Amino acid sequence: MATVQERTRPAVYAPQPIDVIPPTREEIRHDWSWVPFAATTLVAFLLRMYDLGARAMHHDESLHGLYSWYLYVGRGYVHDPMMHGPFLFHITALSYLLFGDSEVTFRLPLVVLGTAAVFLPYFLRRELGTFGAVAATLMLAFGPAFFYFSRFGHNEAYIVFQTVLTVVGIFGWIRTRNSAYLYAGVVGIALMFSTKVVSYMFGFMVFLFFVATMLIERYSPFDESVIDAVRDIGWRRAGICAGIFAGIAVTLYTTFFTNLDGLCTMIYSPHFVGACAGKQGMLDYWIAQQGVSRGSQPWFYYFFLIPLYEIVPLVLALAAPFTARRPRSLFFWFCAWWALYSIGLYTYAGEKMPWLIVHLVLPLIFLGALGADEPLSRLRRPWGLLPRQWAITGLTLLAIAVSIAFLTVGGQDAVLGIVAQSNTLRQLALGLLVIGIVSGIVQVARRLGWAKAFGAVAAGIMTILVVYAIHTGWQLVYKNGDTPVEMLVYVQSSPDVPFIASEVERIGNQLGTRKDVPILIDNGYSDTVDGAQVVHEGASWPFEWYFRDDKNKQYFSRTLPGDFSSSKYPVLIIMGTNLDPVKDQLTGYTGNKFRLNWWYPEDYKQLKQDSFPFIDLKTIGWTLTDPVQRQKLMQYIVYRKLMSEDRGQGLGAREMWFYVRNDLVGAGELSGAAPSGVIPSAGAPLAANAPISQLAVANAAPYGLGALKDPKGVATDGAGRIYVVDGANTNVTVFNPDGSVARQWGSKGTGEGQFTEPWGIAVGPDGTVFVADTWNHRIQKFSSDGRFIQAWGSTEIGSATGQFYGPRDLAVSPTGQLLVTDTGNKRIQVFDQNGTFIRAFGTEGSGLGQFREPVGITVDSQGRIYVADTWNQRIQVFDASFQPLAQFPIAGWSSQSLVNKPYLAVAPDGAIYATVPELQRVLRLKDGITSALTLPASPKLSQPIGVAVDAQGRVVVADAQGADVVAYTIAQPVFGAPAGAEEPDSADQGA
Repeated sequence: MATVQERTRPAVYAPQPIDVIPPTREEIRHDWSWVPFAATTLVAFLLRMYDLGARAMHHDESLHGLYSWYLYVGRGYVHDPMMHGPFLFHITALSYLLFGDSEVTFRLPLVVLGTAAVFLPYFLRRELGTFGAVAATLMLAFGPAFFYFSRFGHNEAYIVFQTVLTVVGIFGWIRTRNSAYLYAGVVGIALMFSTKVVSYMFGFMVFLFFVATMLIERYSPFDESVIDAVRDIGWRRAGICAGIFAGIAVTLYTTFFTNLDGLCTMIYSPHFVGACAGKQGMLDYWIAQQGVSRGSQPWFYYFFLIPLYEIVPLVLALAAPFTARRPRSLFFWFCAWWALYSIGLYTYAGEKMPWLIVHLVLPLIFLGALGADEPLSRLRRPWGLLPRQWAITGLTLLAIAVSIAFLTVGGQDAVLGIVAQSNTLRQLALGLLVIGIVSGIVQVARRLGWAKAFGAVAAGIMTILVVYAIHTGWQLVYKNGDTPVEMLVYVQSSPDVPFIASEVERIGNQLGTRKDVPILIDNGYSDTVDGAQVVHEGASWPFEWYFRDDKNKQYFSRTLPGDFSSSKYPVLIIMGTNLDPVKDQLTGYTGNKFRLNWWYPEDYKQLKQDSFPFIDLKTIGWTLTDPVQRQKLMQYIVYRKLMSEDRGQGLGAREMWFYVRNDLVGAGELSGAAPSGVIPSAGAPLAANAPISQLAVANAAPYGLGALKDPKGVATDGAGRIYVVDGANTNVTVFNPDGSVARQWGSKGTGEGQFTEPWGIAVGPDGTVFVADTWNHRIQKFSSDGRFIQAWGSTEIGSATGQFYGPRDLAVSPTGQLLVTDTGNKRIQVFDQNGTFIRAFGTEGSGLGQFREPVGITVDSQGRIYVADTWNQRIQVFDASFQPLAQFPIAGWSSQSLVNKPYLAVAPDGAIYATVPELQRVLRLKDGITSALTLPASPKLSQPIGVAVDAQGRVVVADAQGADVVAYTIAQPVFGAPAGAEEPDSADQGA
């Protein structure tokens, strides 16, 4: 039986109309081609909906969300080209009308249409091929940039849907002459025109292509006739198309004819018309912005972004000229022209923003899908490849893994000659191994045939790239969605913003005003310095969105209002740069510094040069050839660890101060407002005792009794003894208060009393010692003299109660319960001292009582539990019944590296001590003030992990990298400063 397409499309196009033969009921019943597209679309929708409202509203999102809210509540909408077209505001207002106004319902239409685009390649199966269409759907569903921006309140998710709908309509009409395709394409371009000015660029690209195609067609016809397709539209259909376009565009730009000035701002504003005088059209605004060059990005900006985030469509598109089945097809040349046009145009354009990457990658997806269809269609066996092809694919994967290991050898500075020699030998061994693997591939390829062997090698390479793309998408969307270690996360509102909004809501509940909290917000100001106007930005956005329902919010510029008093305004938000004019009036308030928004350091801009070759090839070459820089590059690619961190160049940020009236601080739970990103007051100097154990050079000599290699957790007992668990030595060392060794036990292994990288240790009131045997996934219990008593958990990873996925730390409560941070399972487990499971609390997430990488844990004398919720960058506090009390954001825990595992301790006076491993700091939180301890210069902490407070009140810190455990005695510390005091020097600033 002929397929629908075969019966619809004649062998040779002719000028006469083409009748569309609808599929029979029997054909529809047996057509399952839609299943992979529908299944992928469903998965894409669920992934996009997950945790949709957790990320703070970006500045642009707050603008879009608020003006949509104005339309929703009846305040109307007037189109302004500054915020692009009107489509976003209308569809968002509809979402509010259906489901209420929130961060989730603001982003919901983006998810819906961004997901709808995933299914549309189903209608391009004739052009792409069945396998190519599925490949396009998968790339649209799981491509990191498309995944992220279909959850982000800009216009790109809408544009992607509208663009693909337009392409489907154009080529559906050319293929079938079905009017439904033609009208669908017009709807797509009309909605695109009503969404963003990129519609002009896309429309011009399509126009140029088809004009050129019709000229070429007269001499060298394609397999589809464009001239016939244009002729077959006819005047009647053309009139209907014009009516559809004008109906959609005019209705949206005039807000259903309530704002006729939208006709002026729709394209170009004729200033000679009275009603349009002084207005700016969409095209006017876009042309003017090219000179502004917002973002100030270098010409090679997208050449960095595309390989970093969308390597799969890039590689497939580059291969398409050699692998595509129909290189003479009209659709192939359309995609090739579209890709070259988009890359050239957006590279040349002055304004470059990360979300525009989707416009460059979208044609690459379709071009790459064309390139993937032919190789995929050749797979005949159930699992695709022949046995020898599987062997080559496996060897290819192994070769890539060994090559990566080869390239990262020597990533640490070799202080000792023996280390450098070891690096050379490792590189030699890995190089020989790569040569051996490649030789094996060649031997198998000779027997198999070079064509099939090349396909198997390509399968191995694509496997690595697909795994990388999935990993990148997960990091971008879920792990770093509001943390700008990602180049696509652009000037993002920090997590401090929704935290402050929640604090204001809490204060409103306490005062009984609910949402109408009298809050005073800095609206910024401008002044003249040396004849030039200087603009001081305010803190109103994105708080305008968060406080949209607050009828009592007020604003000030530079100076506080004349009726200002603490009784009238319980809360103030002030931009950090605007604090000086008002800080002396803020008596009676407790203030903390937070981040309003933050951004990627953009160190790549230094590569731009004004002369040929217009990019710093020397620095790029040094980065690729120097082993230390090469390893840093690999760490950024895989883990998003900033390459500039070692130069002290971290994330940029705009800071703000959050002031709360003193009687409202802490809501009666814990004193002190929860600080985040605080620039701490200078701590008083600390008198340091001699290190308990210190080696001049780690690894330089054999280790003796008591020598440390990788100290992790520390604990103390009532007699002042200090217990240290060593991850590399896999043992426990007990030091007397004077630093001498009392005892030592343990070795590497899985047996009783043996460890595999233990991280945590705690001592019970009776001297019983508990060890978190991390990578044996268990807890071990010992007597005070080191005799093994029992263990619970398993040497295998487990998620059931009483089992662990990497326990990191533990603490003994005043009631004798043992609390364990089951880090990998994102929970806290509670046992009695005999290992009997009592309960567990916590799940993965960012809400109260949820965790992302819980590590350090400690308990105070009142039974309150403190947990280092690392990847949420906060300390969470629970009462003795495990109910959340408060949270204290910690800015220095932003990295998710393998070594960023902070630990906690609580002193008898209630002070909380927290380590910040990657910033080489120890923080002290007391009475709502965060301070970085001013430690002596020697010994310098390199990677502080464990922390405890001993019986003498000393703060004991384990330095994992420095192989030291150091005890510090606090000499009358004076932490914090009253409101209005001078900020400390940068040398004393903390996280």
